[in-house]
Amino acid sequence: MTNARDIMHSGAQWIPAHETLDRAAQLMREHKVGALPISANGDRDRMVGILTDRDIVLAVVAEGRLPAATRVEEVMCRHVITGRATDTLMDAAMKMAEASIRRLPILDGQGRMVGLVSVDDLLVILITELSNISAAIAGPSKILTT
Repeated sequence: MTNARDIMHSGAQWIPAHETLDRAAQLMREHKVGALPISANGDRDRMVGILTDRDIVLAVVAEGRLPAATRVEEVMCRHVITGRATDTLMDAAMKMAEASIRRLPILDGQGRMVGLVSVDDLLVILITELSNISAAIAGPSKILTT
């Protein structure tokens, strides 16, 4: 059975809570990501929140703030829904659906973030599985692997 650890992306780019939103947006663009885990004073073992590209848009555009004058900690989500590396993909998908989130930080047994699972990651698996079902119906020679 496939677990969250099998599809998560490790090596996330972190940002300290005291940084500004313009720096966060620059990091997101540089690393082609839509979310950053937030650390307290650069300590990557302890996630204190998460910031998404949507959070930046809503804080800056909708509220008329200046990104260079707004700190990450002012707009980040402090209540972070997380999963475990051993969670099944169904568990991860259900957590994401129930919380209406697109990215799920994955924690190890000590509570440290070890990766992120995105909705897109789950869709790739789902598409592959649906293709395999279709191929199995059509004939065994068309089964895909992930």
